[in-house]
Amino acid sequence: MHEWAARVARDWPAFEVVERGGWRFGVTEGVTKRANSALLLDPDADPAEVTSFYRERGMTPCAQIWPGEEAADARLAAHGYAMVEPTSVLVRESRERPDAPGVTMVSDTPGADWLSSGPEGAEVIARILGRTTALYATAPDGTGRGCAVLSGRSAAVCAMVTVPRARRRGVASAILADLMAAAHDEGADDVYLCVVTENTSARRLYERFGFTERSRYHNRVLG
Repeated sequence: MHEWAARVARDWPAFEVVERGGWRFGVTEGVTKRANSALLLDPDADPAEVTSFYRERGMTPCAQIWPGEEAADARLAAHGYAMVEPTSVLVRESRERPDAPGVTMVSDTPGADWLSSGPEGAEVIARILGRTTALYATAPDGTGRGCAVLSGRSAAVCAMVTVPRARRRGVASAILADLMAAAHDEGADDVYLCVVTENTSARRLYERFGFTERSRYHNRVLG
């Protein structure tokens, strides 16, 4: 399995994991492709295994493809799998504690405002994150939220949301800064996150904080 694929799967863990036919399958009530997709274990694995596994569960077949897995990617395409959501893995490697405004509430549990400030499926996301050691940040008045999953000297920023009425007001910047500062205080020197490559506004935000691309992946989905 690709190094980054394993790391992302660790920090966004599926409820159920099954290894069969050269694939590692994740199942998490259909919430997020990241937790409901197949990861390649055997370079020669058959895409038909992905199709049958997820069809048996009434789910959309989905595979996550990383650099070096081009042959498997071509086989999936030949089986009718379409490429969706090319995603960048961005990393910030600074041992300095980021300046943080301290305007968000950071806790080790998600409160009611955290759960209500995101899109549908927030409760399942909270259950995913509950399987990790995490910090939860909530902006004032529930205008946004985010999370940092802690793993030794590393933190993964995820579940970032700003409600539509509060966008372009610095909410996401404050959440990100406060999360990274809190993670730094817990011993995390480097921070990474995954962002859909076409989300240019989010990429600009992360680049301002010193994030640079380290890897990338895309999903292959069978309609």
